[in-house]
Amino acid sequence: MNKPPQNKVIVITGASSGIGKATAEALAQEGMQVVLICRNEAKGKKALEDIKRKVPGANLSLHLADLSSMQEVRKLASELQEAFPVIDVLINNAGLIPGHLELSEEGYEIGWATNHLAPFLLTNLLIDQLLAAEQGRVINVTSEAHRLGQIDFSHAGLPEQYSALTSYADSKLANVFFTYELARRTEFTNLTVNCLHPGVVASNFGQNSNFFIRNFFRLGRLFMKSPAAGAQGSVHLATSPYVSKLSGKYFKGKQLSNSSKDSQNAHVARRLWDISAEQTGFELS
Repeated sequence: MNKPPQNKVIVITGASSGIGKATAEALAQEGMQVVLICRNEAKGKKALEDIKRKVPGANLSLHLADLSSMQEVRKLASELQEAFPVIDVLINNAGLIPGHLELSEEGYEIGWATNHLAPFLLTNLLIDQLLAAEQGRVINVTSEAHRLGQIDFSHAGLPEQYSALTSYADSKLANVFFTYELARRTEFTNLTVNCLHPGVVASNFGQNSNFFIRNFFRLGRLFMKSPAAGAQGSVHLATSPYVSKLSGKYFKGKQLSNSSKDSQNAHVARRLWDISAEQTGFELS
């Protein structure tokens, strides 16, 4: 049975603040059923309250997960599968830029685990729910920083020498590769898969990082977009009929653009998929 647009189910990770919260608010305003995925319960509940205050009658729900843990990603996916037989849009928005080397439960660099492995695993676990939608959409929030990234297959997620900015750029490049490869694998379905750079947004992003990165974002706030402006790209890709047939594309905000030349290497994308499946244990599902 086809659902009216206002009843579409939208799942957004990293929705307690910044772009994720602003995206959730904008889509709630459109009458969507919005599922907020947050790591911190108190912040998640506050985000719900804030949105409901601005959007009375908003249809919201909250699920908790630390996306650096593949065990928690699996638990989250199980909860979502049970609650929502159909998911119309999955927005993989959560991301971080750690200031020092920190490992996840599974032993991977925490930025790689959160920014890349989590959306890879969550999307694959929810693929049946997305394919059940009349026109499912996957939206991966990446960054122009992907242009500085490299995929080192010998040390993916396990850097020999750690740099916060390099590791972040690598994970954002991985987001683009994942987008293109998933789009190829779902080419003849009703699912579209796209990624976007939302712009540099004045939010809490980077505040848990090192001194240099914290102060870069703090000092640059005057020149950055508001979270609401940064959310426009995700909202556009989630709702616009003009992108309903576009898949495997890269956007800057609402504008179709080109990702780096390196990111368009299909061989690397396929190899990264295989490594990501191994690292997340998805191949054992």
